Amino acid sequence: MFEKIFRPFNDSNNQIAIAADIRARSSTHQDKLAWFALAALFVVMLIATWQRWTHPIIDHGREMNLPTRILAGERLYVDILYYYGPFAPYFNALLYRVFGIHLTTLHVSGGVCAVLILAMIYWLARRLMSVWQAALATALVMLICALNVYLGNYIQPYSYAVLYGLVFALASLVCAIRYLQSQSRFWLCLAGISAGLVAICKPELMASAIAPSGVALVLVCFAERRWPWREAMIFTLPVLVICAVTYGPILLRVPWQTLITDTYEIFKSPPVAHFSRHLNGLQDWPATGYASLAAVGIILCFCGFSALLAILVSGQRGQLSQGEAQPAWGAIVFGLPLWIYVFKFHGTVVDPNPLKASPLVLLMIITVIGWRWWKERAKGSRLEERDEILLIIALFGLISLMRVFLNVSLKNSYTPFTVPTVIIVYLYLFFHISPALLLPAGRLRENAKLSAMAIVAVSVIALVVTYTTLSRERRTYEISTSRGRFLTVPSLGHPLAEAIRYAEQHTSPGDYLLSFPQGTSINFLINRPYPLREESIVPGFLTGAREADAIRRISDRRVPLILIGNLLTPEYRDRTFGVDYNQDLMNWILEHYHLVATFSNSNDREHRLGEVEFFILAYERNP
Repeated sequence: MFEKIFRPFNDSNNQIAIAADIRARSSTHQDKLAWFALAALFVVMLIATWQRWTHPIIDHGREMNLPTRILAGERLYVDILYYYGPFAPYFNALLYRVFGIHLTTLHVSGGVCAVLILAMIYWLARRLMSVWQAALATALVMLICALNVYLGNYIQPYSYAVLYGLVFALASLVCAIRYLQSQSRFWLCLAGISAGLVAICKPELMASAIAPSGVALVLVCFAERRWPWREAMIFTLPVLVICAVTYGPILLRVPWQTLITDTYEIFKSPPVAHFSRHLNGLQDWPATGYASLAAVGIILCFCGFSALLAILVSGQRGQLSQGEAQPAWGAIVFGLPLWIYVFKFHGTVVDPNPLKASPLVLLMIITVIGWRWWKERAKGSRLEERDEILLIIALFGLISLMRVFLNVSLKNSYTPFTVPTVIIVYLYLFFHISPALLLPAGRLRENAKLSAMAIVAVSVIALVVTYTTLSRERRTYEISTSRGRFLTVPSLGHPLAEAIRYAEQHTSPGDYLLSFPQGTSINFLINRPYPLREESIVPGFLTGAREADAIRRISDRRVPLILIGNLLTPEYRDRTFGVDYNQDLMNWILEHYHLVATFSNSNDREHRLGEVEFFILAYERNP
């Protein structure tokens, strides 16, 4: 079965096409044109989404404010609760010190990371595809990830730790592939350095940074019939040194038990466990499983339609009677009912997109190529280079998807960090494997590639129009302070602007301001210190001794003003702060503070926490 599915890899005509594509990769003139087109698209989308990258009432506030606390002398993991490695907050603090404490400083850093990621995505895609195919893959990553208009992007991510971690993880992937191609240990050392940097950014990304080099070592050294001890040491040593130099000093002042308690045990709490199941799709099972099946149907329809379009363009419709177009029709006949049936009866809970099937697709690729590698190894030979590269990229993509395994979305804050390499694999299958499976070699197959590229190009244009319209029509309310400017939706912007004005008028720069559960963007924008260790408070994070400590800090520091945003969190099971979670903290606030103002879009009525509308309640300390 595997040989039938991946027969295109062994077909002699396909090997000739592959060799031609490899020669085409040296076309530097075409690459320059592609880079120019991608740069123009990047500039256009920057202008279209200008200052609309920030979502002010989620984790973005933590990312703005936390580095300022480090500059003020507060200690990470001691005075500030933080769940990732120390690189991002200290690096951003350094950027603030050098370039000024301003939102633009973070945005420029995010923009540089976006360019680096897109450059590496293009390089990876070129190992598998022609110039303009790689350009289309990079354009999709640019739109879906780099400049995503929903809840996060590379300019203003939900976490700069994961953004920097992705840059280093992709660098490790690139170095692993360069080692695979050249067998130079220099690239293996660079891969180890990149993986070490991932470890001090976001340790959860370590698997995706280590796996590519591990697979490359297996492929190279097993082909040479030797154990890769020296190569493994060359890769591992930089990782260990970077981790020791970074985490060693931290462990001298922070007990490792505290780090484990603060960072990992909190994720065992029921609300956070509920969120994890919601994120990975298990909470909505079997609906997420049906969505994956529907996505398979979507993929089959796209592949079949592309093949039939190639037949139509080639003027060879007469081949239908010869049965040469039957595989293309079969893909549509099988895929369309699957797509329609699943979404008619089961798919209303989840969003429909082809990436829902990516775990199945990536697992199939890894299984098939791994099985073929085992057979070739028994013969004493290696796979084609392109097969090995595809295997490594697919594995990287699969590991990246683990947290959203059954719930791959185009709209959440995790999208930019889970799907970039998956997009490369999808387009390679669409451009190369699908035509080889559905059509005979020759003109039809080449036209199918062109048809597939045309479909993707139209999709890119549609996304440009859609994202531009969404961004500019929805995010129209301006928030502007001395530390930054951005545009957001009026339902958030109006209450936030009123709260900022009130806080500026009723507090002084040295006064503590408590804006929560996730509102420390206000602290950053008006330069007010934040009294708690926890920058973001969600269900399950502030319980027991932590809640008591928060009350003590508010009391000891005599916080004059508290701003409470009505931010709903149904994805954590407990929906509303002060109602479903942290009731003790809310009751203490009600005893020691009094309500002075409500900032909302409808001030003609009394607001209660838990309503659908977003609003901010202002409490001042009792005399």
